[in-house]
Amino acid sequence: MRAGLHMPGGVFTQAGAGVKTNLLFFNKGSHTEKIWYYDLSDLKVAKRKPLAASHFDEFFKLLPGREESENSWTVTRAEIEAKNYDLKAVNPNRKEEVDTRTPEELLDIIEQKGTEIQEALAMLRGL
Repeated sequence: MRAGLHMPGGVFTQAGAGVKTNLLFFNKGSHTEKIWYYDLSDLKVAKRKPLAASHFDEFFKLLPGREESENSWTVTRAEIEAKNYDLKAVNPNRKEEVDTRTPEELLDIIEQKGTEIQEALAMLRGL
């Protein structure tokens, strides 16, 4: 079984690449039947908040047994072939957050924030 590591956006910005990155590890001389992925893409990496060794603790803990977790999963060769050999790391364990607010609710929030801004501006002008 091979391994893949889905890195957070911005990891290679200093090198001129601001794209999301997947690191894939293969063994020479044998066919790949499964790829075990680990997802670090939730991390926010910036110049003042670099990637640290501690961010890899769970990855290294799970790697030897290729264990499944909220951040790790396995994809079979058949699944990879069915996706036309697309090796992108798409975490099936990630729950997509859906905004269920109605347009009216959103407009109310915008109006409330606008009122708060107007009050703050009036207070600043009064100083």
